[in-house]
Amino acid sequence: MDKTEQAKVTIVITPRDRFGIALESFRSVIAYTGRPYDLVYVDAGGPADLARDLKKICLDNGFVYIRHPAILKPNEARNIGVRAARTPYIAFLNNDVVVSPGWLSTLVASAEETGAEVVAPLTCQKMPLHREIHQAGGLFADDVKSFLAARPEDRRLKEVELLQGKKVHEVTLTRGETQCCEFHCALVRRDVFARIGQLDELLATKEHIDFCLSVWQAGGRVMFEPAAVVTFLGHAGAIEPRDLKFFALRWSPAWQRSSLAHFQRKWGLPNDPYFAKRKSMLRWRHYESIVEPLLRKAPLIGHRHKWLAVGSKVALPALEWWSTRLASRHAQDSANTRPF
Repeated sequence: MDKTEQAKVTIVITPRDRFGIALESFRSVIAYTGRPYDLVYVDAGGPADLARDLKKICLDNGFVYIRHPAILKPNEARNIGVRAARTPYIAFLNNDVVVSPGWLSTLVASAEETGAEVVAPLTCQKMPLHREIHQAGGLFADDVKSFLAARPEDRRLKEVELLQGKKVHEVTLTRGETQCCEFHCALVRRDVFARIGQLDELLATKEHIDFCLSVWQAGGRVMFEPAAVVTFLGHAGAIEPRDLKFFALRWSPAWQRSSLAHFQRKWGLPNDPYFAKRKSMLRWRHYESIVEPLLRKAPLIGHRHKWLAVGSKVALPALEWWSTRLASRHAQDSANTRPF
């Protein structure tokens, strides 16, 4: 490839909720992405030893490394990357995603052939890589145009990750429009931000639906491209001790509750039962990745369902109290300083 060829894409890598496979993810990007491309690595709140490794990899490859010692909301970190990008396209990638050969060039080709503002790959989940579907596109409404045209009191939000859990070899997948995609991986035309503004930093959950809604409202489109494949390796068991603070805040009921309330006001959904359902599920990530693994290791509890339930009634409120304090401190720090 001509070394003078200009990059069309800036890959923006940001933390999701842990750091355990960040190096594996980053190395897959370098191994399976054809040059030229720019890359901005936004390292917010990560462990110091990992930061040294990430910074060295960036320096060795001519990438931009931005270190912010504090934990940031997902869209805060992504907006830092957007502001550093100069290319026509931005590829958002979480730090727990492993890519496959040709993923980026395939997404760019799809964007240029279809004219879509956003292109999502086939996102798989779990090991072995690229075998089980996490999302083959997604839905947030029965119909996009009807949703946007409806009176606020008549709007109803839904959240469907298409074909989740299916094996890739069991289904036939074709390129086509989809309503939304998650930020595990998404290619976006940079000029779309001139139309919709920056990513909403008040959101710490459902930010992908907010973004895709904004794109559709501005007359854009979201495209699903199954020929590009990545694998999301989050939900990978118990949280490591060094990731505990980050994960606890990232999925704190306080952040989720305020995000859902903001989303509900922003999109005029006063009567939508979706939000009551979501607000009843605010603790499940804390339980699944922190509380349950710890309780199963505790003497006399182990795999006894009764004692797990009793232990959870003590541990979950304590974890929520701590994460709420972390959220309050984050709000105070954000009011006093801006990362960039």
